Amino acid sequence: MKRTSKIICLFVGAYYSLAGALLFFAPAFFFRKIAPIGPYNRHYCVDLGSFLLPLGLFLLLAARHTPWSKPVIGLAALASTLHLLSHLQDGVHSAAALLADAFFLAVALFLIAPLVMEREVRS
Repeated sequence: MKRTSKIICLFVGAYYSLAGALLFFAPAFFFRKIAPIGPYNRHYCVDLGSFLLPLGLFLLLAARHTPWSKPVIGLAALASTLHLLSHLQDGVHSAAALLADAFFLAVALFLIAPLVMEREVRS
């Protein structure tokens, strides 16, 4: 795995791990301070955290254990892309929503790019 790919896995893995941990262990804090969207639903927040936290942790591990990297990065890229599509379906309601959409697009592209670049180098 290239150094750039490792850095991307570490950055995105840390982001997803932190967001997932906050959603899982402190859902009310996450909702009030980070994403006050719609009515608060503790169960939904904890459910989301239960998926984001392991995804982030596995991205962190993928940076170290390269045999895991492609499937983990592929899964994270797919999840990030689906998250972006869910934002786009809701429409852009604010500058913050537009920034969130741009962020998830960047995450998806940064996760997919190393897979494509490494494949082209080997070809």
